[in-house]
Amino acid sequence: MTHRHVALGLLAAIAFPAAASFAATPAYEYSTTVQLASGKTLNCGVNEPLQGASASAAPLTRREQTEADVLATQRLRLLGGPSSPYPSPLTAPDVTCAAVD
Repeated sequence: MTHRHVALGLLAAIAFPAAASFAATPAYEYSTTVQLASGKTLNCGVNEPLQGASASAAPLTRREQTEADVLATQRLRLLGGPSSPYPSPLTAPDVTCAAVD
């Protein structure tokens, strides 16, 4: 019986910190993939660094960046509701996008 308690205790000691670190990421920090009207596919990081961005990719035009910003921040508009304090990560997000190779 004591072996079972020790095993459950070890399992809990491992599982709870992992769950806590997963829950620590705010909902306003995420990565997403968007497709522009031109057909170009982009990976975007919203309020977090863009993972795996290639430095050799051609920069986006102003129009492409604006369209990507609008598409990538759609989730934030749902989180923020009708009113949110400004500036905050919900109302003034940092969006970084790069073309998918």
